[in-house]
Amino acid sequence: MDGFGQLPQINGNAVSQNTYKDNIESRYNISFNINTVSNSGHPNLDNNAELYVTGSSARLISARFEYSKSWLSLELEPYTISQNGIFNNDPVSGTYQATNNHNVNNYLGQTKMGFRQSRLVLHYKGFGIGYGNMSHWWGPGFHSALALSNNAPSQETYALGTFKDIRIGQFSFGSQIIAMPYESTVGVQLYFSGLKAHLSHHSKNAIITLGLHRTYLSGDFADLSTTTISTSSWSLMDAVRLVIEPLFGHSKRNLAYTQPQSSDTPEGFDLWDEVLTGYVKLTFPDEHLEVYADVASDDNRGNLTDLKAHWDHSLGYQIGFNKFFKFNQYNIITGVEFLTTKISNTLNPLFYRGSPNQNSYYAKDRYAYFSYQNRRMGAHSGSSSDDLIFILGLGNEASIAFISFNKERHGIKRMTHPELKTEYVLTYYRKISQRHTAFITLEYEHIKNFSFIQNNISVSKLIWLGYSFSIN
Repeated sequence: MDGFGQLPQINGNAVSQNTYKDNIESRYNISFNINTVSNSGHPNLDNNAELYVTGSSARLISARFEYSKSWLSLELEPYTISQNGIFNNDPVSGTYQATNNHNVNNYLGQTKMGFRQSRLVLHYKGFGIGYGNMSHWWGPGFHSALALSNNAPSQETYALGTFKDIRIGQFSFGSQIIAMPYESTVGVQLYFSGLKAHLSHHSKNAIITLGLHRTYLSGDFADLSTTTISTSSWSLMDAVRLVIEPLFGHSKRNLAYTQPQSSDTPEGFDLWDEVLTGYVKLTFPDEHLEVYADVASDDNRGNLTDLKAHWDHSLGYQIGFNKFFKFNQYNIITGVEFLTTKISNTLNPLFYRGSPNQNSYYAKDRYAYFSYQNRRMGAHSGSSSDDLIFILGLGNEASIAFISFNKERHGIKRMTHPELKTEYVLTYYRKISQRHTAFITLEYEHIKNFSFIQNNISVSKLIWLGYSFSIN
């Protein structure tokens, strides 16, 4: 998986890995992992890729092998996951069926096997190519991400670019292009393609990082040849080239995959779903503090005038911070994060176009609402939502405990009775010895207006036990 900075995700929350793992690079590492989850009420677990409980229980068993040299990195993790129980919840339609607590794959006794978070990378001085089956985390946050998250299972991925930051004087940078081919729920060939890049300035007291993500969903649709001048099928390489196409529709009007201008269609219009995000992160190493903000737009603007007039009509954003304190032999971890995909409140037609109740993010059914295997690939809270989390942790070299409080709202502008989710999580990790690590997570999740039915209540009570044995 991609790195998550100081606060990697554990069950959608955060914990410093160095608290319970030795910060020593090894040429190889082998681990055996067992995760068992007991659940009630509705499907649950965010941001844990393959580990998602659709019914009353789930068990994931895996073995992980990591090997690295100066020019090669290999990660393999075969796994098996079994699900049991079934929840007969009221169905929801459209984009909200891909929200985690409404997953349509409620099934009984199914077992799945495969490779997760696995890749082969060939590189030279930080530059290289990679291939694997993995999840990705594109964003500065620790709990959610607008562009791409590890909420969905691992996906087949081709990657080209930097696999570690390149340092030149006081500056460092990194950039990577990835492409993920997959099929929609109705069997249409789809592609995720994206460009991520960041530039950091390192001073004595602070690191300032500016970053961007340009992502596309495209596919080999039947109407591509009937609505455009394109005569060939859409391929993986076509999807990859999208990440370096012009920014504005005016500059794309003569491209083969765009539609001719008409009274109904603006110039440069295409069938793709594009998201452009930009973020800034301030890191103060001596203070053990990070502050960040991420802003995203899901629209392809016609020209600069269009951008100036409608700059806010499809914005999503995320803000947050995390800080570590030292108290005697303990580390105190704090963090707050807020994300929203709620559509703009600007209704003046001179500055805003479209319905105030539409779903601006993850809203296109031809892309299965930005989902893979019915799991959201972006922010797990989904369309027309917001997500607020507070986290507090206390730990030392042997163990760590943290508690989080999370409030989510789903369908804020679109649904008559938005879902109101409240979640409490308590997790305790223990490094038993150099080779043995275990943890327990207790979660209580309460949803009001469940399935967008007024005063309908659903409660999930979850217990998650994990154990890992490692050799290095």
